[in-house]
Amino acid sequence: MATKKRGLSSSKHAAGTHRAGGGAGEKPVALTLKVDSVTYVRLSTLRATQRRTNQDILRQALEEYLDRAGA
Repeated sequence: MATKKRGLSSSKHAAGTHRAGGGAGEKPVALTLKVDSVTYVRLSTLRATQRRTNQDILRQALEEYLDRAGA
C-alpha cells in the first residue's frame, strides 16, 4: 500500500500566515451542510448569477456570521 508524503511544499504554509479561523495557507477541512430544496435552488441561482462557487458563497456567509457573533 502506498503512503502519502506529508510535508510543507511551499512558503504559503508557513506558521503565522493565517488569521484565526481563516484558511489562508492551511488545508481546508470538509464540512457537509444539508439544506431543503428551496434553499438549494436559491443558492444555485445565486451561484449562477454571481458566477461564484457554492464553497465561496457559503464560506463568506459563515465568516460574516461568525464575525457578527463574536466567535
